[in-house]
Amino acid sequence: MQPIFDPTRRRRPIVVLGEFDGFHIGHRHLVHQASLLAMRFGHPLVGVVLDDGTAGQLLNGIDERCWALMASGVSSALAVTVDAPGSGDAGSLAIAEIIERLHPETIVMSCLPDDPASARYPYLRDECERHHVGVVEVPRWSDPDGRLISSARIRTALAAGDIARANDWLGRTFTLSGTVVYGSGLGRTIGFPTANLELPQHRLVPMNGVYAAIALMEDGEERRAAVNIGVRPTVEEDGKVLVEAHLLDFDGDIYGTRLQVGFRRWLRHEQRFASVDELITQLGSDVQRTGLLLRH
Repeated sequence: MQPIFDPTRRRRPIVVLGEFDGFHIGHRHLVHQASLLAMRFGHPLVGVVLDDGTAGQLLNGIDERCWALMASGVSSALAVTVDAPGSGDAGSLAIAEIIERLHPETIVMSCLPDDPASARYPYLRDECERHHVGVVEVPRWSDPDGRLISSARIRTALAAGDIARANDWLGRTFTLSGTVVYGSGLGRTIGFPTANLELPQHRLVPMNGVYAAIALMEDGEERRAAVNIGVRPTVEEDGKVLVEAHLLDFDGDIYGTRLQVGFRRWLRHEQRFASVDELITQLGSDVQRTGLLLRH
């Protein structure tokens, strides 16, 4: 296997290692600490994403995590597949691959106060010692209440529709990105056309309900959007969860393009209405509230 870095020609890199799902403020703290170490000793900084092939719902994809690492200042980023996190054999092979490809000076990763990374990944320190690679463990970041920030807590908040808390922990707006596909066309017939998003597999979707959001189109134009997540119980019976964005003051054709939706506020639960007319009245109210909430 050809190494990315030739240790005989340049300084060995510092590697910052993690799953980085969501790339929340705790992840950014970890990368910042690793970058300080790299700058102090004049080493390049490389980000490595541990790709758990068995993972369920994800906050963002592997490519997005690598791009987030690059945007945070690492010189390069790559993903290494770990099919069974916590398994000594799988983990040891992953660490051995990282060391063989990158020849790192030091590996930096996060740890819990009472659960060091070396305890969760016992093979890590063994492999690093065998190859004379240093290990630095950075304490996990906490919120103002002293509770540790984690991807799991963000997933829980989103599953409860708590967009505000999830955004605080992420340090940014939670987004869903997908291709705009054809739907039933009902929205247009009742005066509220929607962009229906086809999402990547295993992408986490917040709790069913209506949200105020900002939609970013492929051409860079932003629009306020009322987003419905759910099964449309008033007009559908198949139970399939859809993500539909009604873009305010917009009536263009964006089928087949990519749309990014940034969730700002939760408006209400999904509900079944007695008639389509009642649904139309409520949609009008949702759109009005979205416009007012996102005026600035």
